[in-house]
Amino acid sequence: MRITEIGLFVNTSKANAAEIVAEVAQWLQQRDVTPLLADEHAAALGHPKSGMQTSALVTHADMLLVLGGDGTLLSAAHTPGIEDVPLLAINIGTLGFLTDASLAELYPTLEAVLRGDYRVEHRMMLEVIVNGMFRAFALNDVVIRHYTRLIELDAYIDGELFIPYTADGLIIATPSGSTGYSLSCAGTIVAPQLEAILLTPIAPHSLTVRPFIAHGDAEITVKMRSAYESVDVFVDGQRETHSLEAEAVIHVRKAERTIQLIRSPQHNYYQTLREKLMFFCPGAKRTDKSPVTEHPSA
Repeated sequence: MRITEIGLFVNTSKANAAEIVAEVAQWLQQRDVTPLLADEHAAALGHPKSGMQTSALVTHADMLLVLGGDGTLLSAAHTPGIEDVPLLAINIGTLGFLTDASLAELYPTLEAVLRGDYRVEHRMMLEVIVNGMFRAFALNDVVIRHYTRLIELDAYIDGELFIPYTADGLIIATPSGSTGYSLSCAGTIVAPQLEAILLTPIAPHSLTVRPFIAHGDAEITVKMRSAYESVDVFVDGQRETHSLEAEAVIHVRKAERTIQLIRSPQHNYYQTLREKLMFFCPGAKRTDKSPVTEHPSA
């Protein structure tokens, strides 16, 4: 498929965002590719008349170029209809577990993509439904927690009681989200191509309660055990938040939709893990010396 229109999804809070977008747009136009900007991004970058509605952008674009970090990609993943558009994410932030390449690799990566030298990686998403009141989708995780006290939750897998948690909260994550909040709470890193659902407690009261990995088709149900308690539910960090009253029932399962991530030939997931998590052997050469300072769901 020849790519003729590329939508740009930009973290406009970055100081160099306007310069990068201008250079990318010019580069694409020189190759007969039309760059598309959403209204809100065009306005934030000082070009309010050059944008279009996000729904129209998603419909017209052959692919979406995400310029930001993992948080920017998570925001893009919550755009309606985005599951139908392949995403190429370039890291201009501090983290890059989900992104394909760094800013220094932007143009070689684009060259490879335009000539068709890439693969598409489908990433599992979660569907969360609460009492039929709302439905949301998560690329990274669904977090159930209370910020001032321990909460008591019963977790069921396929209708069977699994663990009665007493903890600050519970993270239900995808393999993509295994390097996010779940990891900071001692969750296991899971290869992102797998279909699995991670249950990671947040500061559990009992030392015997450990993270667990359920199969990808599992139906996870969480019920609050304390009738007086209320909790907050966070979908992919702050992308969607909901406050729930006591006795709410939360259902989480694999979503039918997936996110399509474009991977260039240079992309190496295990190298990314080594560099971002500082897994280095003595004497090994580091190529990325930036510290891990930001959570991808933030």
